[in-house]
Amino acid sequence: MPPSSMTSVTRHTQTRAAQCLLDFCLENSFIHREDWQKLPETLRKELGEEKDTSVLLRRLVQANVLTAYQVDRIEAGTIHGMILGSYRVLDRLGVGGMGVVFLAEHIHLRRLAAIKMLPLYSGSDSTGAMLTRFFNEIRVIAQLQHPNIVAAIDTGEIPGDGADAPVLYYHVMEYVPGKDLEQRVQSDGPLALTSACDLTYQIASALVEAEKHGLVHRDIKPSNILVTPEGQAKLLDFGLVRSHQNRHTQPGMVLGTIDYLAPEQARDASAVDIRADIFGLGGTLYWALTGRVPFPSEAPLQQQVVARLSQNPPSVSRFRPDMPPEMDSLIARMMATNPEDRYQNPKALMRALLPFLRSQSGAFLYLPARQTGQESATRGNNAEIQTGEKRRILLVDDEDMMRAVARHALAAEGFECEEADNGAMAVEMARAKRYDLVLLDVELPQMRGTDVLRSLRDEPPGPNLKVIMASGRVSAEDMSNMLLAGADDFLAKPFSLVQLTARVKAALRLKAAQDRSDSLAQSLRALNQQLEQNLLARDSDLIDARNALTLAIAELVTFRGIETPGHLVRIQKYVRILGQEASKVSSFAGKLDQNFIQLLESTAPLHDVGMIGLPDHIFLKPGRLTDDERILMRAHTTIGSDILQKITRTHGFTAAFLQMAIDITRHHHERWDGKGYPDRLSDHDIPLAARLVSIADVYDALRSRRPHKPALSHAAVIEILAESPPGQFDPALLHVFQDCADQFDQVYRANPD
Repeated sequence: MPPSSMTSVTRHTQTRAAQCLLDFCLENSFIHREDWQKLPETLRKELGEEKDTSVLLRRLVQANVLTAYQVDRIEAGTIHGMILGSYRVLDRLGVGGMGVVFLAEHIHLRRLAAIKMLPLYSGSDSTGAMLTRFFNEIRVIAQLQHPNIVAAIDTGEIPGDGADAPVLYYHVMEYVPGKDLEQRVQSDGPLALTSACDLTYQIASALVEAEKHGLVHRDIKPSNILVTPEGQAKLLDFGLVRSHQNRHTQPGMVLGTIDYLAPEQARDASAVDIRADIFGLGGTLYWALTGRVPFPSEAPLQQQVVARLSQNPPSVSRFRPDMPPEMDSLIARMMATNPEDRYQNPKALMRALLPFLRSQSGAFLYLPARQTGQESATRGNNAEIQTGEKRRILLVDDEDMMRAVARHALAAEGFECEEADNGAMAVEMARAKRYDLVLLDVELPQMRGTDVLRSLRDEPPGPNLKVIMASGRVSAEDMSNMLLAGADDFLAKPFSLVQLTARVKAALRLKAAQDRSDSLAQSLRALNQQLEQNLLARDSDLIDARNALTLAIAELVTFRGIETPGHLVRIQKYVRILGQEASKVSSFAGKLDQNFIQLLESTAPLHDVGMIGLPDHIFLKPGRLTDDERILMRAHTTIGSDILQKITRTHGFTAAFLQMAIDITRHHHERWDGKGYPDRLSDHDIPLAARLVSIADVYDALRSRRPHKPALSHAAVIEILAESPPGQFDPALLHVFQDCADQFDQVYRANPD
């Protein structure tokens, strides 16, 4: 064969190998097809034509569709275990005491996860014990649901790649970005007192969850605590956990890391309780503050174990003179040699840590008995939030500890706090006394937090009340539903005091702004009303002419057979009744006055003026409308508002009147839950005038005969509106309507079609 032919065959072989490699990576999800399709077409073509496999792999890394770790495994020919069930391995994160941890991604959900893998050879003497501990860890984590514990997602195994290859067992866990506490202190130095205590407080909260399930971690140390960039602590590595019911550890066995090992655990790891974890957490706090292990020693392990039985707790102030003496006392109690001398449970430790935490303002919550005038003034300013009045907060939680934490933090900021330990009590207190903000737990006895929220929003006890929900066990969908139901914010438990005070202050600042806005609007309405009264005599003829013209325009709709004259008259009377009754409710105080109601009565007949612009076949059709016809029908809201907008631009002197008419015309088919039309507005974004007309219009439509339905009785309409799923109407206005519904019936009977 000629040399030129040999070269051609070689190039073809190389090209074919690169193409096969690319196909293999795509077919086996080493490269995600979504990532591949997002690449420019020209680049995909170039990569498909690449002849050199090494160059191809490097270019795939540059294009961010493969990772450097994936390429290393591909080039080494060790790709077994790179796909684990529905997960593809992207990188190696580290090696633990029991297996290797990888960064992976769910192929379909595109969600990152951490996977711990344990390769075991069948038939090995240690395989049974290792496998028991490995699966015990994931079962333990699966029981625990807590924001400061790394969550378990899945587990599985894949057979070895060959007869002599190990079986790969793996756990899938929540991926937490950031460093572990050991790495953080090594790279950034010892932590500030408040930061170290905040992380310790979070892990103590995680231990509360473990204790609820009768579990002892037995290996609390800095490298088993991940810290996110936002400062959230996550406890991991439950490989040495012991259940009070199931004891896999043989009596007399020593387990754990010697630097953080409790004396009783050094003596017999099978007999320890949660106080051993408190000891380890004390050593971890010492590390966070000093960057040193509690008991440094070069002695052999056995000698260290013996020494641990009698060693006194270390002193933080020896290396950190800036530390308060109370911190030495706290760590000494956490690390007392005798478990009876320690904090007896994590909740007691959390209470002890409270004074050392920092509030959002930067002031220590560890306060001396006497406060300076400047400190008191700062807290007073926080409590007043630019209103001149001290803000009152209702704390609702069935856990004494959570209420104590919140009260401690907020009282330090100068807020006045009161407490309720169940939902029914919270509603009763909120009705009896004016509060500015309610911090509301979701899971409450007697009445769930979501029901309390609904009660406070359906019948607001005062204007602009802020509600912050709190829970550690709700999904993102639940959280969204609570925000849609009227919650102003959400806190995931356990929250830091920084988070708590920041969210509370933000909510109260918003309330202060809304209160000022309401006060200003009320003053402007009063001034406007006074001016209108002064001008009433002069302009009465003009107003009468305006109202007559409004009715004349509205009656154009009746000439097309769309509405009846009786409907227009009834709508005016309905909205007057509803507006007057609503003005007596505290949540509408300052928003509904006689001037507003007069404008509402004048403009309400224009609500369907846009019907003029729709074709006749829509109205003359005897049966139900098709989907396309229904879409066309909905256009009457925008047609009507556009007509009125043009008039407004020409005749600005009637802006207030026309703006209300535009609000009604465009938005009287919006829904409280945001599923209406044309703009899908929700709750208070829907203009108040449109919310009032919406109820009146639906009531009259149900009472009136239509080509596709008979007229309903007053009782039937009330039953329909009362039993309809929540979301169509403003719940507070619907409640007002139910109170005055008999007057609606009188109007309908007095003004027939």
